[in-house]
Amino acid sequence: FVSYLFFSIQNPTFEKLSPEAMYQKIIKERDFAISQAVASGDYKCCINPPCTMCYLEANQWNNFIAGTCACDNLIAKGEKPCPQCERGLIKNTGYSCEISSQNCKE
Repeated sequence: FVSYLFFSIQNPTFEKLSPEAMYQKIIKERDFAISQAVASGDYKCCINPPCTMCYLEANQWNNFIAGTCACDNLIAKGEKPCPQCERGLIKNTGYSCEISSQNCKE
């Protein structure tokens, strides 16, 4: 609630948007935040576009630190990435492999 209140105070026009416009704004800002995390080296995702799962929640695939991704490192160690990345590594899903084609599955 506090974060929402802070967000609405900083962005009073957000509350006036339609639900669809709110959704689009949130997605755009999420994607921008992920691109910044990638640029700073905190988001080492194995698919392109990067997964959103690791950004949005602390989990075992990002060492329980939301806003980061370690899936690329996990694959390099022979371990499984997050479920979203695992699906993305399958060819013809709209994602491309960042590591190498040998990591993609048919």
